[in-house]
Amino acid sequence: MSKILLISLFFLSLFSCGQLVRTPASLKEKKHVVFDIDWTITSEVNPEFIGTRIIEVEGKKYFVHDAIEQFVEELLQKKGMTISFFSGGSSSRNHSLLRQIKLSDGRSLEDIAYKILNREDLTIVESALPSNKFSLRFKKDLKKITTDLSNLVMIEDTLHFVLNQNQEEHVLFIGKTFQHFEKFSDAKHSTGEYIPRSEGEWSLARKKLLVLNSAFNAAYTETEQSGMSWSEAIKIQEAQLDFSSGEWNDYSRMMYKNSQSFKPIESTTCSRIFSEFIQINK
Repeated sequence: MSKILLISLFFLSLFSCGQLVRTPASLKEKKHVVFDIDWTITSEVNPEFIGTRIIEVEGKKYFVHDAIEQFVEELLQKKGMTISFFSGGSSSRNHSLLRQIKLSDGRSLEDIAYKILNREDLTIVESALPSNKFSLRFKKDLKKITTDLSNLVMIEDTLHFVLNQNQEEHVLFIGKTFQHFEKFSDAKHSTGEYIPRSEGEWSLARKKLLVLNSAFNAAYTETEQSGMSWSEAIKIQEAQLDFSSGEWNDYSRMMYKNSQSFKPIESTTCSRIFSEFIQINK
């Protein structure tokens, strides 16, 4: 078969492939993942604390939660995905903290952020009393990230910290958080409200971002296959994980296991056809 005929057949196949393989509408829309910072991706520890994954910011020490880098890197592999941060911390603190958390390619969380919103961006609740807790006096308005909330998910450890009930539908609540302990045995000698009561609570807290990573991969696949909105797909995952219970369940265990074997989404069939053709005809 002549080379001209081969090339002609290739372009005919590529055209046909382009007609058959369509990107679902849900994947053409920009998707947003918004991370809270404190107790979600980092936890403040005592000044004398010695352990792994510790950074120092403005005179305070923080533990960087396990697997946040992997979670972010896998999110960035997905088409149309943006990552933002919305925290009640000051702008200088938030930027300095995010600047110190590095991905495998050398970029920081500050570098890859679509938006970084801070205490200055919170909405004041006029009716709140000065004695009310912080999350009752100030609220996060998710529309400061995007007005298309159907394609936004906020990962948050504080209940009812967003502006209104409608925005609550776009928050994934990660459940109760705890002081950081390198080993569960260290927690046995501590007392207080934020001490894990069991090894299960402690281990889930340590592996929660890996579990979420896998759950977000599953949600993304769901949007690709069904056209469901990003927010709806994530809320289905939240219900199955049931982090509010504080303990592992069958689904969270499965998601953790899946996180160990996740492979990046492959390129489209058309792209593979083109790549293979080039290799064959070198």
